[in-house]
Amino acid sequence: MLGWFIIVSAPGPQADEAVDGAGSPVVLATWETGLFGADWIMKLAASGKAEQLSFDGYPNRFTVRAGEVLPLFDGDAIPGARPDVRVWSRELHPDLIAACPADRTLTVDVWDQS
Repeated sequence: MLGWFIIVSAPGPQADEAVDGAGSPVVLATWETGLFGADWIMKLAASGKAEQLSFDGYPNRFTVRAGEVLPLFDGDAIPGARPDVRVWSRELHPDLIAACPADRTLTVDVWDQS
């Protein structure tokens, strides 16, 4: 299968209290998508709105402010949804998405499914 498995997560509440700052993440959304389904996060990185931390596909890892990503979840739509890009295995948590502050730094992991 050519495509991507995407995980959008935020640091857990205990991360601020942990000695190493590495508390368990809270998963806001996951989905599998076709070949061009990761273009949205690549464009945010290219414009300087996201930072790409790794780029080998296992995973591609980005950090981005929630205010740049969460508005892209329109109802049950996911970021980068286009008619020509297939999306499946979608798991959204609207309550967590709505509760996430716009200034929170999120992690977006983009796993290569090829």
